[in-house]
Amino acid sequence: MKITEDKIQEIREATDIVELISQYATLKKKGKSFMGLCPFHTEKTPSFSVDPIRGFYHCFGCGAGGNVFTFIMQMERVSFPEAVRSLAEKAGIQIPVYQKDDQQLKEIETLYRSNQFAVEFFQRCLHHTTEGKRALTYLLKRHFIYVTIQKFQIGYAPDSWDQLLKEAGKASIRPKSLQNAGLVIVKNEGEGYYDRFRGRLMFPILNPSGRVIGFGGRKLNEGEPGPKYINTPETQIYQKSRVLYGLHQSISGIRRENRVLLVEGYTDLMRLHQCGLDFGVATSGTALTEDQARMLVRYTKNAIMVFDSDLAGFNAALRGIDILVGTGLHVQIITLPNGYDPDGFLRDQGCEALEGLLKSALNFVDFQIGRLLETGQLQTHSQKAEAIRTILTTVAKISDPLERNFIIKDVAEKLDTEEPLLVQQLQQIQKGEKIRLSESDTRKQSAYCIAEEGILNLLLEDLDRWGKRIFQFIEPRYFEKREFRILMDMIYEGYLRGDPLEPKALLDHFSEDQMVAQQLARLLSEKMDPDVDRFQFGLDCVLKLRENEMDQMVDEIKEKMRSAQSKGEDVSQYSKIWMENRKKWQLQRNAIMEAWKKDVEI
Repeated sequence: MKITEDKIQEIREATDIVELISQYATLKKKGKSFMGLCPFHTEKTPSFSVDPIRGFYHCFGCGAGGNVFTFIMQMERVSFPEAVRSLAEKAGIQIPVYQKDDQQLKEIETLYRSNQFAVEFFQRCLHHTTEGKRALTYLLKRHFIYVTIQKFQIGYAPDSWDQLLKEAGKASIRPKSLQNAGLVIVKNEGEGYYDRFRGRLMFPILNPSGRVIGFGGRKLNEGEPGPKYINTPETQIYQKSRVLYGLHQSISGIRRENRVLLVEGYTDLMRLHQCGLDFGVATSGTALTEDQARMLVRYTKNAIMVFDSDLAGFNAALRGIDILVGTGLHVQIITLPNGYDPDGFLRDQGCEALEGLLKSALNFVDFQIGRLLETGQLQTHSQKAEAIRTILTTVAKISDPLERNFIIKDVAEKLDTEEPLLVQQLQQIQKGEKIRLSESDTRKQSAYCIAEEGILNLLLEDLDRWGKRIFQFIEPRYFEKREFRILMDMIYEGYLRGDPLEPKALLDHFSEDQMVAQQLARLLSEKMDPDVDRFQFGLDCVLKLRENEMDQMVDEIKEKMRSAQSKGEDVSQYSKIWMENRKKWQLQRNAIMEAWKKDVEI
């Protein structure tokens, strides 16, 4: 059943777009709008604008744009009906059941359903089975309290080959769906499937909006066979390099503190929360990736890395520093005492001990120099030169020139080196890096494209005033740019019906066409300069688009003339046609100008 326009409008109006987007990005009020770093691409200067009055967003960097529905579609990779359903649930609005016709999106929703069933099944096994008590006892002995266990929805996968499989079958979840979600594995011999996770403590992995996308499973005893951890394989909704464990539970804390603690393991993160440090995330035991860093920069500009003091921890910190700095984060590092990870340190030393370390966290320069001094790697000139080059490689990734300058001075002083020499070396490193320009920075619009955009700007600004006048001379067929032509079609049809759509409603119609939605959001965001003479501007745009039709005709005549000349044929007839068309266009131009002056109020 199709969701009615009235119901869609009700859901849209019940959803606060600023509150919604603030779950994914940090927004700050700027005039009547809100600005922040774009959640759809990496940037260091905020270019993402949210208009709460008109209910849309637009990124001036990457061009992303739309309303509350398109935002959920882009962030969660769901269909328009699924986005509507999700926002309806949050707003407490009932909507009719509908049929999904897109097979891929149906499969994605099935993955979410399978994972949600699994997390509830694992939690029941942990709290309500004899076997699960062993896992619960393990957690309690490690001093995790029930509140923390519930907060992270920890569960237990029974030591059975097919218990999840059987229980899912009772809930009408097909084995193939479980396989696609990474919860069961096809048998090597014979037919059928078996559970992937067996006899393991289960850590659900959530996306930022709180939906379960995968699992990490830990064996309870080190002596048991098999790897210590196994994870959900890559699926349509779970890519390990793009996930940060605990982000959903930590978003509000990160915003409140305006900083994020970065740890490695599931239990490290849980321990932070139990100690009241609810502004951390974990990389789930993998090396930090650029995608993960881009997720962090949506919420804060300040990251504190908490790593072990061993060589592996140091190397992981070095790799992570470059990635974090490269995405615009200010980075500090905490090194724990020998033999400790964050979980063990907090258990043994307490929360106050870690808070003390936070107060003395080092910037990345002091961290690297301190580590090199400890390991005796700054004793010779060549070692010092290599250390400086390593540090400058990281400094080169900092976009703020003032910050770079201060760090250069710091390095020069601490490593007893001439500052100009460091600046010269930094410039050489920077020259070796490729500079990427965004499409929006390099885009050159033709005069006709500018005219198309101008017509749309006038119609979106005041359709009552400009619709009648513009539509006397311009129809959608005059538009060449695909997205603009589609927008013009929708506005034109609504105008002819006498039922024009409001900009908010227009966005709903392009939920499945992100390119059109982005262009519309951009047009709505980039308001026309109030000082522009709209009378003259509108006339110029109309004439330019009508002239385009004439230019195309002239181009055709010129092509025929070139073809005739190459064959030695007489071209006088084409010259005559060309002149006639030029005269005809001049008459049309004068007629348009006269009619425009009569109809448009100056």
